[in-house]
Amino acid sequence: MRVGIVGIVGIVVVLAACGRKEPSAKDRAVEATKAASGSAAAPAETTAARAECKQLPFAETAPVPEASGAAWMTLEGKLSLVVISDSGNDGAYVVLDPETGAVRESGKLPLGGKGDDLEGVAVRGGKLYAVTSPGWIRVWERAAGAWNLVDGPYPLGPVDLDEGKGNKPPKGDGMVCPQKRTNCGRNYEGLCLAPEAHAAGSPCVGFAAAKGDGHLYCLVERDGRLTFDLTVPRIEITHPGAMADCAFADDGALFVGSNAFDLAAVYRVDRWRTPGNAVKVEYGALGPGFPETIAARTEGTGHVIYRMSDLGGAPSLMAKYHCPR
Repeated sequence: MRVGIVGIVGIVVVLAACGRKEPSAKDRAVEATKAASGSAAAPAETTAARAECKQLPFAETAPVPEASGAAWMTLEGKLSLVVISDSGNDGAYVVLDPETGAVRESGKLPLGGKGDDLEGVAVRGGKLYAVTSPGWIRVWERAAGAWNLVDGPYPLGPVDLDEGKGNKPPKGDGMVCPQKRTNCGRNYEGLCLAPEAHAAGSPCVGFAAAKGDGHLYCLVERDGRLTFDLTVPRIEITHPGAMADCAFADDGALFVGSNAFDLAAVYRVDRWRTPGNAVKVEYGALGPGFPETIAARTEGTGHVIYRMSDLGGAPSLMAKYHCPR
């Protein structure tokens, strides 16, 4: 999603004046009716974190335009944070040092087809996966310092939507828009795939984060490709228009980040392996500007959370935090 500086100032002023506004019972009922695709949503119980997160030293910006997703990969023997760009930037990416935020590499990922609105990125089986806002997947492998597109673009399910601007639930129960659309339908802003050692016992290998209705949707792997399993309850995280990204830490903890329309909140989603029993732990506001990206890893007695902002161009703002478990 592209948001200008002027728009951000307006958002911050309004939110500061009004605080977080919870939807009314009537609003929730309407949203639930509009978002009635698949099985019933599981509204996750919310609790507050016991201790506040502490900001850590980190580069304040990255040269990638419109940071939209980030994932951990070991590249050339070094743990690295791969950050992708939003639509209109032809697959632009940077590779960052996880300690300092220094840029190790930049370039463009091969796309292999139309639709460059890359929104969420995750790693599974040593491969880099990205989802576009209409719900299409691309997969890359790293070899000899280069990225090779090894699968996709392919849809996460039947292409059964072609409506909406992505900030509210679509009228129908469809899940995927045509490949060339941007911010269409459920408007997927995040992709999170569980570390394989921690996915045991769950029907889901991960989730797609839908900005249009504020839910996480279960993903499974069939015939080597990701797809939705709508028999599994979706997890309600936030209100429509506020979902920004989701990410797993290496210990299997699941985090979701919201944008400024939910005051840049970060949530840890416990019991995600049984989506119908999920519980949200809220850490409060984390992230500069209009945060879209979240990444997480385990460190010491807690997690290190990375947030990056999409302000409609380059550079992208960044911040790093340590959050107790």
